[in-house]
Amino acid sequence: MDGRQKARIWSLVLALVLLSQFLPVRQVCADEQESKPPFNFFEDLFGIGRPRIKYSPAEGPVLPYEAVPDWLGSWKDFKKQMEEKYGTSIGIILDDHHQHILSGPGAHEGRNIFWWNVTIKQKLWEDAKLIFKARGSNTDGKPPNGITPLVGSKLNLDWAAYETELGYVANLYLEQKLLDDKLLIALGKLSCPDYFDENKVAGTWDFFSHSLVKNQMLPHRYHTIGALGRYDLSDRLYVQAGILDAQGIRSETGLNTAFHGKDYFITLGELGIKTKNSKGLEGNYRFDLWYDPQPLARHDGNGYERDTLGFGVSFDQMLTERAGAFFRYGWDDGHVRKFANYWSLGGTWKGINPAREKDVLGFGVGQGITHQDYRRAKNATHTETILEAYYKIHISDWCSLMLDVQTLLNPGTNSDKDPVLIPGIRLKMSF
Repeated sequence: MDGRQKARIWSLVLALVLLSQFLPVRQVCADEQESKPPFNFFEDLFGIGRPRIKYSPAEGPVLPYEAVPDWLGSWKDFKKQMEEKYGTSIGIILDDHHQHILSGPGAHEGRNIFWWNVTIKQKLWEDAKLIFKARGSNTDGKPPNGITPLVGSKLNLDWAAYETELGYVANLYLEQKLLDDKLLIALGKLSCPDYFDENKVAGTWDFFSHSLVKNQMLPHRYHTIGALGRYDLSDRLYVQAGILDAQGIRSETGLNTAFHGKDYFITLGELGIKTKNSKGLEGNYRFDLWYDPQPLARHDGNGYERDTLGFGVSFDQMLTERAGAFFRYGWDDGHVRKFANYWSLGGTWKGINPAREKDVLGFGVGQGITHQDYRRAKNATHTETILEAYYKIHISDWCSLMLDVQTLLNPGTNSDKDPVLIPGIRLKMSF
């Protein structure tokens, strides 16, 4: 399937979703009751056997609109039944997005990435659950995919660009709470970014760029074997620490790297402070440390360096009930890392248009600062900077459409290259 065919299909899906929001719906009176036969997932979901019909005591059955099978309502009923009967919660995310380069390196090129994720959480015993995640995308080959290699950026312009398989088991781990929920322990194939370097304003994965979603200095490892513990010292203070396989490959089990060959494990620690001001506005302030034992090549050519240390901060603060700001900073050993320092800041505003209370406007800027050894070895400039803004259109509780634009300065840490302008569009569905 070529790019044009894919674009036509994507446009058709989008048109159908938008059209569904304007279909005439008869308002049901408060005294109307919904006739609910015994739950049958397959009959309700696919409309086999019986329609779901609303009845009004005064008017009788409301037809024909309510006779259309309510597949989304049936899916919600199914999830509710599974959670109540078996302690099983299920979530599905479908994400299709396209970015196109208008200027700079890679101009007039575009890339589309379809990404999916299924999360199943199974309650085992008191305060314990098993978490399973499967995911994948249409990308193939050695990452990064998407537009990042077209631009030659040292930053990550698309958080889904590092997927390498159509489908794989991303996570399988046990999570246990103890001591009146003050202590949390997680063990298995997990993702440290799910626990470390969180941010309630920037960490919602609405930004296209991973460089604004996460701190680029922290040695993130997704879907690798590890363990962590978190303890709440009080309602407003916690500490946590974790170790994870530094060599793990996200699409593999991790057994071949965690328990064979070199035993390289990254160690992380975090102190978190939660605040609430006189207006009841929440703030979160996190301080991270990490240690990486892996031998890394020095930029100056003088062999390898191991046992590197780094630190970072991640702050988010609500300014009003609908607007929040974020700030991140990170430092690591610039002799071996592509950046010696990284910072990002920005904010989000929900309901900027009073008529669209659930729409979200977001903006952010991030900058990587190179070390002098890197600049000499790579003939690079001092910084690479990304600016991004998006507008998230709430279509329904399960569907959103996002319009996005990125600007990249000194792409690839090369000041001789023109600035890059990248508009993007995303359709996201969550069930």
